[in-house]
Amino acid sequence: MSKVAPAPSLDFSITAEQVEQLTDEIIAEELAINNEVASLKPEQITYENVVVRLARMENELAGKAQLVSSLSQISPDAAVREASVAAETKYDQFSIEQVMRHDLYTVIQSYIEKTDLDSLEAEDARLLRKLQRSFLRNGLHLPEEKRNELKELRKRLSEVCIEFNKNWARENSTIEFTKEELEGLDDDFLGGLKTRNDKGVTKYILTMKSIIKYLLTHVYTVLKLCKNENTRKLHSTAYESRNKENIPLLEEAIKLRRRAAKILGFKSHAAFVLDVKMAKTVDAVNKFLNDLTDKLHAPALKEIEHLKELKKSDKASRKEPYDGQLNAWDTGYYERILLENEYSVDQEEIKKFFSLETTIQKMLDIYEKVLGLKFVKVPKDKAVVWHPDVQLFECWDDKTDKAFSGYMYLDLFPRENKYPHAACFPLQPSYIAANGERVAPIAAMVANFTKPTAEKPSLLKHDDVVTLFHELGHVMHHLCSRTKYARFHGTSVEGDFVEAPSQMLENWCYDPKSLKYLTSHFQSGEPISDEIIHRIVKAKNADAAILNLRQLFFGIYDMTIHTSDEENMDTTKIYNDLREKISLVAAPKGTHGQSAFGHLMGGYDAGYYGYMWSKVFSSDMFFSKFEKDTLSSEVGYSYRTNILEKGSSRDGMDLLKAFLGREPSSDAFMREDIGVQ
Repeated sequence: MSKVAPAPSLDFSITAEQVEQLTDEIIAEELAINNEVASLKPEQITYENVVVRLARMENELAGKAQLVSSLSQISPDAAVREASVAAETKYDQFSIEQVMRHDLYTVIQSYIEKTDLDSLEAEDARLLRKLQRSFLRNGLHLPEEKRNELKELRKRLSEVCIEFNKNWARENSTIEFTKEELEGLDDDFLGGLKTRNDKGVTKYILTMKSIIKYLLTHVYTVLKLCKNENTRKLHSTAYESRNKENIPLLEEAIKLRRRAAKILGFKSHAAFVLDVKMAKTVDAVNKFLNDLTDKLHAPALKEIEHLKELKKSDKASRKEPYDGQLNAWDTGYYERILLENEYSVDQEEIKKFFSLETTIQKMLDIYEKVLGLKFVKVPKDKAVVWHPDVQLFECWDDKTDKAFSGYMYLDLFPRENKYPHAACFPLQPSYIAANGERVAPIAAMVANFTKPTAEKPSLLKHDDVVTLFHELGHVMHHLCSRTKYARFHGTSVEGDFVEAPSQMLENWCYDPKSLKYLTSHFQSGEPISDEIIHRIVKAKNADAAILNLRQLFFGIYDMTIHTSDEENMDTTKIYNDLREKISLVAAPKGTHGQSAFGHLMGGYDAGYYGYMWSKVFSSDMFFSKFEKDTLSSEVGYSYRTNILEKGSSRDGMDLLKAFLGREPSSDAFMREDIGVQ
């Protein structure tokens, strides 16, 4: 008899009124438990009364709190989105009040002081140590006046971040071009655009909606394919000029963070953030970023000269003047030409082998084989989802106990007012319930890939496939995690380690055996040829210096604004000056890219460096363990048990050493990703 999965623990069909009601219930329950614990007399301060009560509350409410806040990014119902924003604001304000409660701190600290933490189970002891550190980071050891000041700063910071992200998610600016101005774009692309008639001339309306990494569906396509330089310039400038209203919000957030860090005794906000990361110090991060920047400067200049030569030839063939510059709107276009001319990599041809539905199924097949899992798609008529396009999958263990592992939602196509990038939403953390049974996790992958039509499926460029593998990697981290407490589940690891597991999985997109398996021509069903696979692998690090310098620019900008003591910082000038200095390509004139740099207000403040920092670990894991056999179920299961299952129940460095069997090394990163021996 086949096993039946439990019903999902979260209801995504709730109304705006139910969002408000659920938020009030969460707050009431949390407040009641906190009040009970805070009122304990000294003789009542026991493990059962303190640790068990607080942990059980956190376990049981974490998923509900995640649900009411996530709906603002994914619900198609405007009223639900508004209710979700209000709920997130209300709960954030309440949470700030609760983590700043001195009476609660006194009781928990009293228990910690009279307890030998080493005598407890490892996860119990870790929970208490994390609580203690959290108290210090929330200033509960400070005088009341300072605590109140810190509380007000954090409340205002929460409001500012929510407003910034609301603006960013709802950005709906457009730009219009004629068909002639969109020279180079095919009829498939043009046919998917809205149009309007302007005095007898058809104008195509392009948006700024996201699809992969930091680029946009329409912007990405225009900057890669449009032959008209002025069109690329105008669209690039419009993109870099989005969300001007966010500039004062970002600058206020920087001031609030700085003031809060100073109250807590830290030199800067970055120092405060890094105190609980793997990197530990500002000096360590700056050295890492600056050393890489120095190493890549000369190779990037060579790459830029090469692209300028391509531009010069292109301009001559079009009988257009050559300005002697590689502009921000030129890099993507001439990088594509480089890949086509010198590596014979034609993304438009390659995407015919990556239809979305087939690629996802085969990708899940790889995850099944490597990680020892089994995925079962839930029929549409039985899946409770927030939009008809959303798919639901059950995940089962297929290696040991064959138990239900969790639910995965895929929300892959763009729509109005939806989260504008690709990301994993960890909706319900797993934990051990009071009855001893495990509550199954729920995770969603949210993206904005091209929607299929009646004539053609959704086709993915190779970059899209990498993004899909990466974000599904976060989902796997969530589904495979097995911790006692919700707070240690899945991707709750250190911020500069969290990307490593997903970055490692990107390597499958450059593995010949995996590529052969993943691909199927959307018409003939034939896999991609060995010759094209060879070209894709060979082109992996084409223009690597330029691309890595762009990432280093983001990291250095983030660290610069979060270490500065400048009270009236001009974030636009700093952004544009550093962009030209570090990435060696100037921003379009008059733009302000930081106003849509969502990471700075979405949890990656003083943390963007982590993308490259964690790449050191991801490269080490892949090239030392998986390179010989990328589909090894033995190595994959070791990875699952040593990295994914542990969540943050142990430090990231300890997890790495357990999987690698040694201290991590940067050799593979420097060799494979940076090109420096």
